[in-house]
Amino acid sequence: MSSGNMPRTQHPELFQWQARLSPADYLRATYRVASQHDGVATAMAMAMEQSAATTAIRGHVEPAMLEDWTIRVLDVQADGDAAGAVAPYHLQTEVYADEEGGESAWRVELAIPRRLLAGKPAQLWNVVVGEIPRLGFLTRFQLAALALPEGFGPGPGFGVSGIRAMLGIERGPVLCRSMRPAVGLDTDTMARLNREVLEGGFHMVKDDELQVFADGGDFARHVQAMVAARDAARAASGQRKGYLANLICEPWELQSRWEVACEAGVDAVLVAPGIQGMGTLEMLARQRRMPILAHNTFSDLLTRNPGWGVAHPVMCALHEAFGADWVVTSGEYGAHDGAGMADAWPFARPQRAMPILQGGKSPDGLARYRAAIGSDDYMLIVASWVDGHAQGMRNAAGIFRDALDRQAPG
Repeated sequence: MSSGNMPRTQHPELFQWQARLSPADYLRATYRVASQHDGVATAMAMAMEQSAATTAIRGHVEPAMLEDWTIRVLDVQADGDAAGAVAPYHLQTEVYADEEGGESAWRVELAIPRRLLAGKPAQLWNVVVGEIPRLGFLTRFQLAALALPEGFGPGPGFGVSGIRAMLGIERGPVLCRSMRPAVGLDTDTMARLNREVLEGGFHMVKDDELQVFADGGDFARHVQAMVAARDAARAASGQRKGYLANLICEPWELQSRWEVACEAGVDAVLVAPGIQGMGTLEMLARQRRMPILAHNTFSDLLTRNPGWGVAHPVMCALHEAFGADWVVTSGEYGAHDGAGMADAWPFARPQRAMPILQGGKSPDGLARYRAAIGSDDYMLIVASWVDGHAQGMRNAAGIFRDALDRQAPG
């Protein structure tokens, strides 16, 4: 379809829900959009753009061939005003199917044939979002909800219960320090920092997403040093400790780094689905070697603006569906009483992912964090509070851990 124009179809029945169709064969997607056209025409255009804008070619294509492949409009409702929208654009290559009206906001629900998705993460993005945001008559777009079918994606290989078993934590949140500063430190200094905070009481340490490794040898040396620091902390404390390694890298580097992590005895890894693709997450998760953290770097560009992008709960649900054992909460989550409560979590699977709270967290916020999550099944990423504490990092780690252990079971 030409990206600036409203298409016309002579076979609208192909894009309308029919009673004979089975809901089990479709995935439901809900969008919040603003458009220069009426709601039904807008929804039809979205359905056509992502399935079969061409419905007949003389001597080659008959509409009946497409009946099981087209996206169907389930519902269209007015959705407030179009505030915050961007400017539309027009192309002169086609005529409009209807006259432009005033800009209006719509909530559109589409039924997407599962056969278009093939159960694959890249194809999911390609169909459910694809080029819809490119349509010139749309001035706002958000994928607001996505009802994933049961069994779509492998799901977490370990989840809450597996993480707890790995670290020997029966109750309470997981306490983890991200390696700071992420750049400029030599390996020995980073290892000493890790050992100190682990011996002080933290359960885990993790590589920062910004750490950079010049090549595979540099990565291997780093990982081996961090594993050694973890082992020393285990021996000194008599407790299980964990190290989570950074696998944000180029495609041609991934397999060798994954093998290094597995062979070195790393406890968990992080990847960035927003940069590396959801398929990278699924590929590693299906191996069931260790828990995986789906990092939020770059993904917040898609989730933070409510007018354009993907709703944060939808992103979390996709990360969980395709194998994340940890998912990252939105930035304001748990910041004050009630913050984040509307950001519903998609924990519908028996083996569910563990949410992460990060950004300026301190012991006096523990009650808020529990209230926001609704339980103690979460991980706290804490660095600044212990790094700048007047009593030093080791003592600060102990203070935070004591506060955490004093909490009554949730």
